[in-house]
Amino acid sequence: VDTTLVVTDAPADMTMLNNQDTIPESEIPEILYTFVQKKYKIQDIKVVGATNYDDFVLIGFSGLSVGDEINIPGDEITEAVNRFWRQGLFSDIKILATRIVDDKAWLEIRLRPRPRISEITYNGVKKGERTDLETRLNLRKGHQITPHIVDRAKILIRKYFDDKGFKNVDIDIVEKPDPNKDGEVIVSVNIDKNEKTKIQKIYFDGNEMLTDFQLRKAMKKTNERFNMIDRFLNSWLELFSTKKFTTVE
Repeated sequence: VDTTLVVTDAPADMTMLNNQDTIPESEIPEILYTFVQKKYKIQDIKVVGATNYDDFVLIGFSGLSVGDEINIPGDEITEAVNRFWRQGLFSDIKILATRIVDDKAWLEIRLRPRPRISEITYNGVKKGERTDLETRLNLRKGHQITPHIVDRAKILIRKYFDDKGFKNVDIDIVEKPDPNKDGEVIVSVNIDKNEKTKIQKIYFDGNEMLTDFQLRKAMKKTNERFNMIDRFLNSWLELFSTKKFTTVE
């Protein structure tokens, strides 16, 4: 987490944030954490880089307000930066004191939003499975994509195929910058289901009231592989049934 107010820690090219005027780095006062804390009264707060959000919303979210007296350096700035990090919506966050006069300070919140989805494709799945996943994952064009959203998507995909008997699914979600849309990415959800997990043989132990045959019959589609030699009748009945391994939570 970067909470420093030192100029050298600011992005090298602040014009990448947006087209708003920013204070040149050479004109920003250098404030080191080795300095003794001093209280300053906030005279103004400016937001740079978050064009999709209202400034007053972000300023309110920071917990800082014009007229507040804060320590520089101090915990107030650190906590404000942490509030933004916890939301996961920004990939770069800095709060700078762009001007200091006596006991007055002018602050600038510099944010770099995480990218939004311009396109999304699913590879390695059938059409019906893709439709199901689109509904479950709720990944849509125009939505921001964050590490939390990616992790959640992987969990939901794994759960979806786990319920279908695929226990060893490989998932790779790739983001590539869209060359035609600044700040947006093309997302590819690559899925390799691998082989279904099948039951080779089921063993029963301690069943006194019911026979093995009755228990196997009650297990419906969760059954053993076809085995004509060991169990002629059961195997014949199960020849055309799905051999799927499922778990009960």
